Amino acid sequence: MTRRGRRVVAGAVAVLGVSGVLVVLPVVTRPQPEPVPVATSTEAVPMGSVEAPAPGAVVATAAATAGPGAPADSPVLTVSRPQTAPFSLVGVTWATDAAVTDTVVRVRTRQVDDEDWGTWTEVTEEEAALDGGTVRTGTSPLWAGASDGIEVELLTRSGAHPADVQLDLVDPGTSDADASLGEPVAGATAQAADAVMPPVFSRAQWGADESIRAWDPEYAPTIKAATVHHTADSNDYASADVPKMLRSIYAYHTKTLGWGDIGYNVIVDKFGRTWEGRYGGLGSTVIGAHAGGFNTGTFGVSMLGNYQDVPVPQATVEAVSAFIAWKFTLSGVDPRGTTQLVSGGGGTAKYAKGVTVTLPTVFGHRDVGSTLCPGQYGYARLGEIRDKVAAQVVTPARLVQQRYDSDAGVRAVLGVRTSPVTSIPGGAFAHYANGSIYASEATGARVVRGPVKDRWAALGWESSPLGWPVGDTVTGLAGGGSFQDFQRGAVYWSPATGARVVPDGAVRDRWAALGWEQSALGYPVGDAVGGLANGGSFQDFERGSLYSSPGTGAQVVLKGAVRDRWGVLGWERSALGYPVRDVVTGLAGGGSFQDFERGSVYWSAASGARVVTAGAVKEKWGTTGWEGGRLGWPVGDQTTVRGGAAQFVEFQRGSVYWSATTGAHVVEGAVRDRWATDGWENGPLGLPLSDVGRTPDGAAQFAHFEGGSVYAHATLGARVLPTVVREAWGAAGWESGPLGYPVADAVAVAGGQSVQFQGGQVLASAATGAHAVAGAMLTDYRAAGGAGGALGLPTADAGRTGDGQATFQHFQGGSLYRTSAGAVTVPAAVREVWARSGWEHGPLGYPAGAATATAGASPAGSVPAGGTTQVFQGGTVYVGQPGAFPVSRVFEAAVTAVRDAAPLGWPTAESRGLAAGGSFQTFENGSVYASPATGA
Repeated sequence: MTRRGRRVVAGAVAVLGVSGVLVVLPVVTRPQPEPVPVATSTEAVPMGSVEAPAPGAVVATAAATAGPGAPADSPVLTVSRPQTAPFSLVGVTWATDAAVTDTVVRVRTRQVDDEDWGTWTEVTEEEAALDGGTVRTGTSPLWAGASDGIEVELLTRSGAHPADVQLDLVDPGTSDADASLGEPVAGATAQAADAVMPPVFSRAQWGADESIRAWDPEYAPTIKAATVHHTADSNDYASADVPKMLRSIYAYHTKTLGWGDIGYNVIVDKFGRTWEGRYGGLGSTVIGAHAGGFNTGTFGVSMLGNYQDVPVPQATVEAVSAFIAWKFTLSGVDPRGTTQLVSGGGGTAKYAKGVTVTLPTVFGHRDVGSTLCPGQYGYARLGEIRDKVAAQVVTPARLVQQRYDSDAGVRAVLGVRTSPVTSIPGGAFAHYANGSIYASEATGARVVRGPVKDRWAALGWESSPLGWPVGDTVTGLAGGGSFQDFQRGAVYWSPATGARVVPDGAVRDRWAALGWEQSALGYPVGDAVGGLANGGSFQDFERGSLYSSPGTGAQVVLKGAVRDRWGVLGWERSALGYPVRDVVTGLAGGGSFQDFERGSVYWSAASGARVVTAGAVKEKWGTTGWEGGRLGWPVGDQTTVRGGAAQFVEFQRGSVYWSATTGAHVVEGAVRDRWATDGWENGPLGLPLSDVGRTPDGAAQFAHFEGGSVYAHATLGARVLPTVVREAWGAAGWESGPLGYPVADAVAVAGGQSVQFQGGQVLASAATGAHAVAGAMLTDYRAAGGAGGALGLPTADAGRTGDGQATFQHFQGGSLYRTSAGAVTVPAAVREVWARSGWEHGPLGYPAGAATATAGASPAGSVPAGGTTQVFQGGTVYVGQPGAFPVSRVFEAAVTAVRDAAPLGWPTAESRGLAAGGSFQTFENGSVYASPATGA
């Protein structure tokens, strides 16, 4: 062979020489197979009974079968199956019957690929049991190894013969993981400080098929004792057989006997390996099915094998002791003590239901059951097991001593012991020159020293609300501080702040999240205080506080103006309640704020600390951009007005006012200044109905109020408009209409008020409403004396006649009509007559002149003084003592004709029609008749 083709393997490394180069190749290890659930199968072979054997079963005699200890003619129920499906475990069961008391079962099997039968083996009755008994009784499961033939003999030496006898052959299935399980991986549901659970192979590792488990875990209040068993099984098994044996026992207990799960809590094999048994947690108080009547409050440790016939291997004793020691450490059980258990009764129990039995805390199954379990050799080892458990059980006093003896650093810190190790309820302690060690089963041995220890002592040591220490005193913190964690809190100390209690809870959790003493809060300067409103609590720190309640969580309130103001208001008892967020800093102008349940406190150097209550005012401020918006910071607290019906907050550049009926609105600038001049909400304007806005042309700001509006123009000033005036102005088109902007405030006029605008005037009263008078009409109105003249206030807006020849406007005392010929005033009495006649569309037409007063005679000389006349295009309206009536041109000519000889006086009625187109009209002193034929 050439050098190139030679391969040398040494150890776990292959070395190749290739072209003078030495190459080292690692040997790849095949990964170990993962454990998986393994399905088992059970073949049930009916045997019937002596009285009624099943097909294939034969009833023989004891003489023929060499049955032990029975008369030669005793019947023996037998089954011979020279060829079966493969199986590895055998059990025989029958219907439970208290009369069946002494049954012997013998079995022999033929292993696969072996032509010879094995020896006969006597199988005892199953010694594990459920509390209260089961519907079937049977033998202990017998491990036979891989077999495919079986013969069974069942003999009753005394008592009744069993019925419904059944042979059960269990095939445990196969798994590649059985021979290469790796390290034990079972975990515990509970651990004791300084007590580590021994290695245990898990149910998953031995391939438990959880789908067949039909039992929901039940738990006892506590563990009081350990029950030691053996499985009464074969001792002839290999290491790789154990997972198969456990699967077989599991299937037999679960399905054949109907227990729903394997009965034992743990099983220890002859190699000293411990295996998880019953489902429900190794560290728990789960109730097994291992000692009928005494399953509750005990845990069953079963040695895999039959130790009636052979001694127990030392490895098994060691493993049993280690597991019991761990369990006793968890529950605080004295391995050399006794306990009292109450029997639950059952088929294998020695004691009737309800009987109280005093037992060693480590006892054998035979102490409570009618059985040989755990075998003569197993039972003989119980004293040794108790001693080994006692040596391994971790007690608090032992923890104290072990901590001091095993830790040189602790000895150097604490110095010499100044008191003996002393046991106290729940633990133990010892004092030293520079501190103490306190230990409990739950917390371990912990060093307590310095000011932390002094404070804990003052609180009551382990009986204090803090409980036992769960860690050592830790020094070297910021500022030379130290701390120590306890079961229900901690003590923190620094030279500047002293020793302070920080109990478990939301405050401590939040402080931790912030960074403990290195946080912005620093060290606590007082103990936590509970019992506040709504279940709250707080704790003060160097640079602030933490306040907590169930509804708000724990929030940071840093020292400063915000915290000071909240304190002045009454802390969590104030109207603000608890904080709902941490204080926020770094705002505009170096300010800060904090939100509380029912409001906020805002602070800046320029504005001070101010309260803004939660609600519409705050929300409205938020829409403006908070303190960075146009309003800036609040400069006053939120204040109620109008007996609590309204609220407001003043800000640097404006205000927000709110009421339930008006909503929340921003008032600012010149509008706000003018509103303030008029008395704020208590003035005639009342509360705002809108935010301050700007007119479309941008020339003015405005806001509407309950009693009017304020319009502020840069050159025309800020003017107050009463509501009725505002509505009339709006109807006229606001500032874009003919009136333009207001140039003066409202002034009182006769019976009303008036506001002057750029292009006119709006006059208003309760009786007339508000109407604008503008342009030439306003000139005519003023010429007629305005509101103080005969016309009085306008009762309608200006209009135009239907024919478009005139504009007009009605007033209290008359109307103004303007045509191309000029303006004419029509007094109210004349206007009424004119209106009845059809206005300008009637026979009178338009007025042809101004109204005149009669001073001794009418213009026609026919009426006395004290009246008014007004000439129209088609006649004259006379207003005198008899009333107001129109006189047509025809009748007026007749009146004129007789005025000197016989003055007719005032008309007393309107003209009336006659036959043939004639008409007449009556006057004070006569009448005038007219017809087309005769004239008037």
